Amino acid sequence: MKLYTDYALTDTVRASEKFVTPKNIFLKLLIFLVVFYIAQLAQGFVLMIFAFPRLLQIYSEMAEQEFISQEELQQAMTNRIRNLTQDPSMTRTMLYCTVFATLVIFFFCKVIEGRKLNTLGLRKEHAVLQYLAGLGVGFVLFSLTVFFSNMLGGLEFHGLQEFSISGILIMFGGWILQGMSEEVICRGYLMTTILRNHKPVWAILSNAILFGFMHAFNNGFSIPAVINLTLFGVMISLYVLRTNNLWGACAIHTIWNFVQGNFYGLPVSGLNTGATIFSASLIEKRDLFNGGAFGLEASLPCTLILSIAIAVLLLVPMPFLDQNKNQNQDQERDLQA
Repeated sequence: MKLYTDYALTDTVRASEKFVTPKNIFLKLLIFLVVFYIAQLAQGFVLMIFAFPRLLQIYSEMAEQEFISQEELQQAMTNRIRNLTQDPSMTRTMLYCTVFATLVIFFFCKVIEGRKLNTLGLRKEHAVLQYLAGLGVGFVLFSLTVFFSNMLGGLEFHGLQEFSISGILIMFGGWILQGMSEEVICRGYLMTTILRNHKPVWAILSNAILFGFMHAFNNGFSIPAVINLTLFGVMISLYVLRTNNLWGACAIHTIWNFVQGNFYGLPVSGLNTGATIFSASLIEKRDLFNGGAFGLEASLPCTLILSIAIAVLLLVPMPFLDQNKNQNQDQERDLQA
């Protein structure tokens, strides 16, 4: 049985003459961690501007209360701040602030590494079609996860909810920016940087594992969560490589989170997203089938669906995708001529 591992994006990345990056994979990862930290600082700085009035209010309320010990005060502050991070309005603000992390990555890739957008997978050809297809793929994948979780007794539906169309659209806009940000960081930047000098398997595994641990501070984070997030990273990396395009991956990531939180009304990687079209609740003591506090991304049904998707991307012939390699090679020859 043939494995599909010959990717057009590999050729694009390696053919780029103005792409400055060290050959050593460990040095690449070290640089990534530094750039990622700076990107998070930029995102966090803007978020703190919006969160500062709320934090000041919490501090003032704590100062007016009497506590037996310093430890008790610290614990109370920790609980209030944790509650703040679970506030849907703060989640919404955080989603929109991810655009600043994306801008840092674009600046680094363009100015420091000297790259063009097509080496990140951001190609103009069929961008809209790729994005729409990605929305469909992501919707189907997560809906199947919900279906199997429900069949196995992991969650319970409560039907259609009253919701604000504007509230739903605002959240969808936030997920568009957040989905693109994580895909640009992990697949557009990290995966292709490693792909420049190393085999696709190392580019896929390294970015997927780091992607999994990027969520380590989320509520309910667990071993099943990091396993499934890593599988998601592998799956979406293969999707980028098979389609020779990052736009579809951005769409999958966006709709995966949106459908999870604002369509089915479930936690998104431990986050409470507020406005939802339908409502569903996770059944207690069924964490294996619903992921517990982290949500379905830490569940067995999610593991199953992602594993099947990975197998399909590795083994199933897709002529309409594989043609991209030939088209890309023709374009490269035209440019060289």
